[in-house]
Amino acid sequence: MATASEASQQANRSAMDPKRLVVIFYLLAAIVLALFLERVFGMLWASFGWPDGVLIEGSDWKVSTVVGYVTAVGLALLGYFHPKTHVLSLEVASELMKVSWPTWPETRTSTMAVVVASVVAAVLLFCIDSVAYKLMVDWLPALWGKL
Repeated sequence: MATASEASQQANRSAMDPKRLVVIFYLLAAIVLALFLERVFGMLWASFGWPDGVLIEGSDWKVSTVVGYVTAVGLALLGYFHPKTHVLSLEVASELMKVSWPTWPETRTSTMAVVVASVVAAVLLFCIDSVAYKLMVDWLPALWGKL
């Protein structure tokens, strides 16, 4: 098991600055949020009956699209530049860089173990359910009828 200093050295050797990971995360989060908010604002415009006209002829840029994108970018910038969330994001990124991630063979082996355990559990639960069904529907009524 690696000590804390070895983990820090490994993170430093990776040549990836935690700030870079944070920026990448906020960019990806802004893109996903923009696509989501575009749909949400489109539905809001439709539900309130507001005109959602095309802003640029020949494109699909409507008012709700621009409002969704601007809101997403604003929220991403707010999150990035807010002191508490910025410090927390950097701390999380630096801790993630210290993690020793599993290799591909380890991941494949673990995945197969989970799949096999899930199949075994499913078969076991199917058997228990089938016996319980037979007991309650067929055997107990027949037994009660003989008493």
